[in-house]
Amino acid sequence: MRGGRGGITNMQTPYFQIDIKRLERNLERLSWLEKESGVKILHTLKSFNHPKIIPLIASKLSGFSVSSLIEVNMAIEANAQNIHLYAPAFKEDNLKELISKVSTLSLNSLSQWERFGNGDFSPEQRRQSLPIPSNTSIGVRINPKLHLPIPSYCNPNLSYSRLGVDYQKFLETFNLDEFKNLEGLHFHALFQSSVEGASILLDHIMAHYQNILPQLRWVNFGGGHNFTDKDYDTKRFIELSKNFKLNYPHIQLYFEPGESVLRDTGEFVATVLDIIDSIVILDTSIETHLLDVAIVNQRLKVKGTQISSTPYYYELTGNSCLQGDIIGEYFFQKPLTIGDRVVFEDMMSYTMVKMTRFNGMEFAPLIIYNFSSPVEPL
Repeated sequence: MRGGRGGITNMQTPYFQIDIKRLERNLERLSWLEKESGVKILHTLKSFNHPKIIPLIASKLSGFSVSSLIEVNMAIEANAQNIHLYAPAFKEDNLKELISKVSTLSLNSLSQWERFGNGDFSPEQRRQSLPIPSNTSIGVRINPKLHLPIPSYCNPNLSYSRLGVDYQKFLETFNLDEFKNLEGLHFHALFQSSVEGASILLDHIMAHYQNILPQLRWVNFGGGHNFTDKDYDTKRFIELSKNFKLNYPHIQLYFEPGESVLRDTGEFVATVLDIIDSIVILDTSIETHLLDVAIVNQRLKVKGTQISSTPYYYELTGNSCLQGDIIGEYFFQKPLTIGDRVVFEDMMSYTMVKMTRFNGMEFAPLIIYNFSSPVEPL
């Protein structure tokens, strides 16, 4: 059974819980968007990779985006249709093992392109018989340097970003001899964006790559697309995608909306261990189960709180010996007592994948539930 504050009453905290019905609704929306627009949507394994859940995601979407051999093998085991590989840099031995297992590969820099895109891996080597998929197509990640309101810690458009080739430098360098094997361009420029972000990125591509697009097989628009947000304008997105396809019918569009797949599908549940004045100590830590708080100073959504002031002000903290183990300050609608459960909402993306055992804390398990169906702990 589920507890009054959103937790499952007979489970020891801390734990994550995911509602499969909510996940299925997101996947149905994304699958519909694929069919209507003609794009392929790839789930990003770095955002969520639980082995019991990703086969369901693989069955509904067009594939996964990955960054390592571990993630490639997870994608293969989940029966992903398409596997897109990208990392800021590759070791030669690793890439030789990986390249035969993926559908598309994005190289991050001109030096990596010189080594691997136009050198060590010829088209003949790449198009031999492969287990998954039948061939591998190589592209380059581009930094379009778009001026968008994105927090600096995750803004890949910065002029000094190490992520992707500066688009101006790429265009100055481009020639058919050096890029004869180029079949794709990869952009990751958005963050929690409405359809306006996709439109801006599409305008950038149409304006600057006219002489390159005819030779391409695919363009990857990366992540940051809020496809499953209730206010996302899917009608306009479909129109944008179809218009591009009319001009370039030979190009497949890929999108990697990491957060959208798991948006609002699950929570993280912790218990109040002690209250010292207004300081609440929970049986968790930002260093173990909530690392996003430490890395990006993200304010988490907590059930039973509100933005405006109430008499029930608390500073939520973790149970590690780190003084900075502070989750945040919140106004609760009711007073907290020792033993109460605190529920953090929308916690499936980019949380479980970052767990550590700092201070000897155990990993938090994932609980799968289907509204009122029996709980299945993992």
